[in-house]
Amino acid sequence: MKYLIISVTLLFSSMTIATQMEGFGAYYYQDDPAIPNFDTRKGLAPDVIIGDNFFVMEFSRLTDIAKTTGVVVNQSDRASWLCLNSEKVNYWFISDNEMGHGDLTSVAMAKSGNEKGCSAYNGKISVTVKGIPLLDASPEKISALFSNRMQGNIMQYCTETKSYGDFTQVNCLEYHFEKNNVKGVFIYQVTAN
Repeated sequence: MKYLIISVTLLFSSMTIATQMEGFGAYYYQDDPAIPNFDTRKGLAPDVIIGDNFFVMEFSRLTDIAKTTGVVVNQSDRASWLCLNSEKVNYWFISDNEMGHGDLTSVAMAKSGNEKGCSAYNGKISVTVKGIPLLDASPEKISALFSNRMQGNIMQYCTETKSYGDFTQVNCLEYHFEKNNVKGVFIYQVTAN
């Protein structure tokens, strides 16, 4: 009987943690090679501040964000993630299951109300990229900043930031539009060979 209770507990606890992102965060799972991708020389590394803590892509762990915010890290087949809602913005903090190994590799954000799977956070969250508008961007601001005209509802800008040995670090910023308004933004950092 004791082993049955332990087995059932383990089964249900892993089921609650093994969930896919929903809402805008679910775009993370879509691989669309048709998305226009423009190279830029602009710095695209984000400043991520949650409460009084500063988090750095590929160095800060999702478990550290979870400890700061009191939420659980979720797991899907392609990513580990947690979602927070603060001041009417949803923030998905994501680690890929390849090179990320629990480190923060992506941030998604959207002004979409409190999404299912997002936990309310009463503290301050700030995700910024120096000199670049994110959720308050317009097609005109983006075209002026990046010198590329909008083509479709998704635009992606990437820049190589570091090379060390056989590895190259790339930062990308991806805008999703709906009726000429930003629906949401993804910020990625990838290190690959």
